[in-house]
Amino acid sequence: MVLYNPAVFAERLRQLRRAKGYSQQQLAQRAKCSRKTIVALEAGENVALYTVFRVTAALGVAIELVDSRIDLKSLAELV
Repeated sequence: MVLYNPAVFAERLRQLRRAKGYSQQQLAQRAKCSRKTIVALEAGENVALYTVFRVTAALGVAIELVDSRIDLKSLAELV
């Protein structure tokens, strides 16, 4: 999954969640975050990047990063 902009990401995240058959609460539990966080993500609101990784990992997808300054090893430890 590529992060183009918040609105596109939000819609894609919602589609993936529904395709997996997860409620917002179920996804939140799998990602170890609150349902409110899932609602915020699906609304295109700002959340911490590590939260984005945890939610996408809970959905079984990866995110393509175009910024080489991000330390992927440190982020992997958060998931």
